[in-house]
Amino acid sequence: MKAIEVQSLTKQYGSARGIDGLTFDVEAGEIFGYLGPNGSGKTTTIRCLMGLLRPTFGLCKVLGDPVLPGRATGHDRMGYLPGDFKIWEQHTGRRALCVLGSLGHGNAFLKRQAQLAERLDLNLDRRVRTLSKGNRQKIGLVYAFQHQPDLLILDEPTSGLDPLMRQVVLDLIREAAEAGTTVLLSSHDLSEVAAVCHQAAILRKGKLIELAPISDIVQQGQRRLKVWFAQGTPIPDMPKELPDARIIQKETSCLEIAHQGSADRVLKWLAQYPVERITTPDTSLEDAFIQYYQKENRHDS
Repeated sequence: MKAIEVQSLTKQYGSARGIDGLTFDVEAGEIFGYLGPNGSGKTTTIRCLMGLLRPTFGLCKVLGDPVLPGRATGHDRMGYLPGDFKIWEQHTGRRALCVLGSLGHGNAFLKRQAQLAERLDLNLDRRVRTLSKGNRQKIGLVYAFQHQPDLLILDEPTSGLDPLMRQVVLDLIREAAEAGTTVLLSSHDLSEVAAVCHQAAILRKGKLIELAPISDIVQQGQRRLKVWFAQGTPIPDMPKELPDARIIQKETSCLEIAHQGSADRVLKWLAQYPVERITTPDTSLEDAFIQYYQKENRHDS
């Protein structure tokens, strides 16, 4: 079963397009990464999925039902954290969450609410206006998770959180997926997407430029070699005959090289020097992401 279906989704703002012809599916129980820098169209897509925006063209479904703008399609089975989460500042966190939670859900969520607050180290009895940005974000996270929804749509969920709390949030996302919840995780923090997502879509200027498993996306990036030379060996410069390789870092006895494709030619070049050891650091998702964007820039020019 597909929890999210997007077909030719387009949203135009006057002469500008926020998103342009997006088509993708998210399977039930999947953690799906939605990647792109600010302004790429991630939030516009989410607002269309939530029925908060009316698409100019195309359609989307959530949990099997077509989204009707303004009709709260599937909202009783969804947890949503917007990127600009706001809540009543005069209330305590507990009061605000209970008002929102009681809209169609009764009181069954209260036990889960307390568990989430404890894990996130959140004091629910302080007024919202006294809270830091990070603690306000935690209230939004409790709101999204407290009903144990079938579908979670999270827009930059770790914004404003310290590294420890970010890890707690990633654990909550994994646990929700293990329990059968589908998660759409929109973010520009590529490391957290790589940590939890099965596959991801990459957006650029409102268009989908890639949809693939995270492992495949990482493989698109430049690969790396870290080379240690024998003591006293002059560190060589990269020859012009290797245009697909470049030096990232040069130290007294060590060279870090980035290269595209096979390492064969780079290794043959290194073989003429007294090399003590070579390691292959993991390709980061950040590297892969940069490569996608550079590739698209070349296509545009």
